Amino acid sequence: MDHEYSCSSPCTSRSYYDSTQPSSGATSRSSSEEPPFAAFQQIEDVHLGVDLSRFAQEVWGLEKAAAEKILDMTVTPSLDSGESHWAENLGQGTNDDSDAHGHKSFLDLCASLLRDASKELGDEENAAFSDTFWDRFRQDCAPSCESRRVPDVVNTWKPLPPDGAPPSLATVKCFFELKGVSQERECRGEEVEEVDEDGGDDAVMDGSANEEEDHDKSMSAAGSQDDTDDQRSKYSTPPKRPTTTLKRSLNSAKDVHDEEGPSAKKPRYNNDEPALKNSLLPLYAVKALASSSRYYVVGLVVDRSTVTVCYFDRSLVACAAPFSFTEQPSKLALALYAMNRCDRHRAGFDPHLRALATAKEPDSEPTWPVDRVVGAVFEYPDTPSSPGICFRVTGVIRSPEELLGRATSVYKGQRRLLDGTFSEEEYIHKLSWPLQTSVSEADVVNILKARLPREAHQHLPELLFTSTSTPEDLSLPQLRLGLNPGARDRRVLRVLTGKLYTPLWEAGSIENFKKAWLDCVECLHLAYKLGGVLHRDVSEGNLMAKPLPDGTVAGVLNDWDMSQFVGDDGDDELSDPGRCTGTPPFMAIELLRGPMRHYLRHDLESLFYLLIWAALHYALAARRRAGRVHPAVADWTCITADAQPNWCNKARILLLDSSLAQEIFAAAKPEFRGVVGEWIGPLRNLFVNAHTCHWLRTKAEEPSDEETLGGLLTFKTFMDAIKATPRTWGIPGYLD
Repeated sequence: MDHEYSCSSPCTSRSYYDSTQPSSGATSRSSSEEPPFAAFQQIEDVHLGVDLSRFAQEVWGLEKAAAEKILDMTVTPSLDSGESHWAENLGQGTNDDSDAHGHKSFLDLCASLLRDASKELGDEENAAFSDTFWDRFRQDCAPSCESRRVPDVVNTWKPLPPDGAPPSLATVKCFFELKGVSQERECRGEEVEEVDEDGGDDAVMDGSANEEEDHDKSMSAAGSQDDTDDQRSKYSTPPKRPTTTLKRSLNSAKDVHDEEGPSAKKPRYNNDEPALKNSLLPLYAVKALASSSRYYVVGLVVDRSTVTVCYFDRSLVACAAPFSFTEQPSKLALALYAMNRCDRHRAGFDPHLRALATAKEPDSEPTWPVDRVVGAVFEYPDTPSSPGICFRVTGVIRSPEELLGRATSVYKGQRRLLDGTFSEEEYIHKLSWPLQTSVSEADVVNILKARLPREAHQHLPELLFTSTSTPEDLSLPQLRLGLNPGARDRRVLRVLTGKLYTPLWEAGSIENFKKAWLDCVECLHLAYKLGGVLHRDVSEGNLMAKPLPDGTVAGVLNDWDMSQFVGDDGDDELSDPGRCTGTPPFMAIELLRGPMRHYLRHDLESLFYLLIWAALHYALAARRRAGRVHPAVADWTCITADAQPNWCNKARILLLDSSLAQEIFAAAKPEFRGVVGEWIGPLRNLFVNAHTCHWLRTKAEEPSDEETLGGLLTFKTFMDAIKATPRTWGIPGYLD
């Protein structure tokens, strides 16, 4: 469908660089301002009312007989006379002392119920019981824990960190939100401390956020948008202080049959307002999943006396039927016992991520997950597509900021050699959760290498290891709970290890930049013409440079997981703001407007925008990229429902008499002045002329093909505009 645009509307979303570079400091946000936070925006499929006993069995692995025995217990919560009303008012105190008192009372009750359940099952002395609780209101808690970015309570392995510091989310089994606390504090108008993402709360709680983040070198450093509905989150990064808003998506949540049937007493919750509404639990889930390549995570919302147990993975969210722990304390005992007894695999941790010491002992099975990804290893056995690999992580390139969807993580590091040592050369390790129906990047690269001349192989990524795991392979609880999404929405875990390349802004000279860019242009066309593949995601993170011994570079066209084979039918050939393909700052203007088939000319247009972007931001001699987006193209980075600011800005650039284009030309970095005159200006004229002629033909109802706009936008006209002679690759008639 077409969208009506008014080019005067401002963009209020956070920008591209806000999501790809560390923040320079904390900023404030009004509580009434809606943040573009992916975890809140994306929860469109929440399964409610899952039976708690089944949840404990299928997620945490508790035996059915044990679950039934705990539920049959007769438990009377022991509250002293001074605390007789605390359960009904948990989190509704008027000062921090009463908040802390409510936390302590709740944890005392939890400890009591856990002892009762253990005694009932006769395993009070079980050595496997090594868990403990951490409470951010405890008296010796570190001052940084006052931020709401730290969960209220976490269940984790002993020992706790010293000095009251919060445990890393990389090792947390389960987290709790005592919901009323945050609501009451916000109602009192208290400002919650915001933290620089380079340190502070995030650095303490996130097992990967406090590691070195290298946004400059990667096979997929800038990332891309999926061809699914999870992609509006690519540049919608978490605000410094999360608000507590979950919109329409939760109001249309699915229900799952509650095997327990109706409760004898009406519980104190509203079926029309799910527990995750106004909850910070999705934020904690995002950070926990991202901290250590975790498969799934569980959290509890405690709203006064009502408890809801919630499950999060990369495909869906599920909530057990809420219950009141004052009326049904045995249910809380069941949840506490099951979470405390589960091992790290049942808690959702990636079994391939191990501490380096345990990796040297392949027969050993670690009990605890690693608390820091950097320094740990990913170890995989042989797969049908490649031999096994052991990869030691030396840095974090990209951590996912969305809850549901592709959620790509990228690490850099070294691979273990045959002699047991690790390579000096660095590689990348990429994990993502694409739709099962999407094309595998490894398959595309292998097919292209089989179809393209050997000379062109240097312009494709070199992959060392690849694997694909289905939900069945990973034994995800969603299957056992009967909540697995339909075939169209099923996600798989894809792992890829390959060579680490250099981003274009580190090319070292304008000559190297131009050579790498041209190599990628030619590879793009060659893959389309001979390989039958459209890339569909040209961006600054996907055009890379490979240094050569003579000081020059070769361009490498990277990240083929958004690509599509030419001639494939189906919805994947459409692009719109809800089902789009590409990285917003570099997407062709037509793809921002609504459903449309993706053509080669759209990728050529992305290459044009990349030149403009580079001219405004790259300091090649210094091997640096500007820390802030240039104002002339700031609208490219704004994410709105209709892509309005991005579309309007690019439309102004493509006007016949564009003052914005002249402003951009004048603002280009000194190194790019020649590129402006030789490439950017002529390419702009090419696109202006092609779009104008196509519009006039369409208005006059004259024929004009969409694929090349009447033959005006082709690889040949593109190369002619910049006066570059393309290679023929030794193929007769290649350019015909």
